[in-house]
Amino acid sequence: MRRQVVNFWRYLLHSVVLTANVLWALLFIASAYSDRISPEDFLIFSYLGLAFPFFLAGTLGFIVYWLFFGRKKFVLVSLLALLLCWNPLALYIPLHPKTDEVPKEHTLKVLSYNIMQFAYKAHTKDAPNPIIRYLAESGADIICLQEYMEFPQKNLLTRQKIYRELKAYPYRSIFKDGEKSGIAVFSKYPIKNSRLIPYKSKTNRSSVHTITVEGKEITLINNHLESFKLTSEDRSRYADFFKSMDVEHFNDLKGTIRQKLGAAFRARAPQAEKVAEEIRKAKTDYVIVCGDFNDTPISYTHHTVQGGLLDAFGESGCGLGVSYNENMFWFRIDNILCSPNIKPYNCTVEKIKYSDHYPIWSYLELR
Repeated sequence: MRRQVVNFWRYLLHSVVLTANVLWALLFIASAYSDRISPEDFLIFSYLGLAFPFFLAGTLGFIVYWLFFGRKKFVLVSLLALLLCWNPLALYIPLHPKTDEVPKEHTLKVLSYNIMQFAYKAHTKDAPNPIIRYLAESGADIICLQEYMEFPQKNLLTRQKIYRELKAYPYRSIFKDGEKSGIAVFSKYPIKNSRLIPYKSKTNRSSVHTITVEGKEITLINNHLESFKLTSEDRSRYADFFKSMDVEHFNDLKGTIRQKLGAAFRARAPQAEKVAEEIRKAKTDYVIVCGDFNDTPISYTHHTVQGGLLDAFGESGCGLGVSYNENMFWFRIDNILCSPNIKPYNCTVEKIKYSDHYPIWSYLELR
């Protein structure tokens, strides 16, 4: 009798867990393909895309649960979900080995970096600014910068100091408003023309450049798309919630999420569409798109901008590639994309904590 009661409760528990597993698998699939739907139409899908890694962790948790209790046939629910989400999963967490021998001919090293206004650090002979030093020693052929700043104070990075330190890059294009930060491109190859992409934003922008490399023309687009506008207090609340998983901290956080994240999702959608339009209109031999998208690999922003391009990290990187490094916002929001006639090699998010972003770079073979 006792065994029958135990078996009954075990059956009931497994039935409840199986139902939860099926519902979770459906949410996981919806999350994986949420990037097809504009936040201007259905905002909830943007939140689902943001939560993709949590749905993935839960899916793997169900597999562990069923294996622990010896119910292997129920593992198929999660395995089927993983199979259906294989392409988004491979984009989000690629697992490519490093290529030891990168082709040298017709290959560029492209670097993108949100430099947080050079981290507001001084630059003197005795104490050089670590970000400008990193850029000068990077060996990149093309550098795309976001939150670029030139300072009037002599102990900081003035325009003259920046140009002197980056003397290996004689071609440059900078878009900024007065004392505000902007975006910049430094290149070893001639920049034929440059212009901004017209879209609505007070502080963010994207620029289009034509760069000539070995007789071929490249359309380069440098982006700093709409940010979430989270204050340091907002980020602290977010970090506190994930450290404690406390309901009180969540209540403090949810108002901010609803007001700021939702507004940013909606603001980025038309910006991404404008950038995608520029990519479609490009008449050059190659297209490279870089920058801080302020959104994850599974988002309407990334999906729209990428279109038919290749994600360099998804094609040649390894791991999560987290590019934002503060307050437990563990996401890859910085990207390098390229046209299909370019082969990416060893795309890397380099873990140097000079800014609130890590730089991302990739070798790109022009085929």
